[in-house]
Amino acid sequence: RAQNTSHVMLDIITNTNESSKEDQEERIQWANSLRKVVTRKDAIDAETGALKQQFFKPTKIVFETSGKKWGDDQRQKLYEGLHIFGVGEWMKMKEHFHNELGEWTTLDLRVKASRMLGTQSLSRYPKGWKGTKEEVDLEYEKHKEIGEKTGCWKSGTLVEDDDGSVAKLLKEREMEGK
Repeated sequence: RAQNTSHVMLDIITNTNESSKEDQEERIQWANSLRKVVTRKDAIDAETGALKQQFFKPTKIVFETSGKKWGDDQRQKLYEGLHIFGVGEWMKMKEHFHNELGEWTTLDLRVKASRMLGTQSLSRYPKGWKGTKEEVDLEYEKHKEIGEKTGCWKSGTLVEDDDGSVAKLLKEREMEGK
């Protein structure tokens, strides 16, 4: 009998195009009876098992804000941190510039530095690579130029591609001394 019931239920579920109004009603009743078993009680009508659409509408939308804002002071200190400590030394930057960068995580600083340099991957820089603001800005422009040439400039960041065209152009530029 259980096997027969599963075939009937499978037929009810799958024959939506050729079903009569009676079949559709049977399918809805089956779905509603299943909801009574597996769905939260406040999301369905207790008698019929039909969904309460009001349950799915938000009553109050709250956006969480941390209160911290990245501004010119933080950007300047990150430039200084890249000059003094270098890429990868995020904790040293946090500690040294505690007032400006202390509330930011090391991951936040890494992402911000990555965007300042205009590259998705900081792995092409050896740990401790140091650069002045001007050198960081030149790196950004270099990455932007390569990204625009290769179609790999996405949202202000050079991203790698499957063809290796970014790596190839970076290597060529390195060999040319740029």
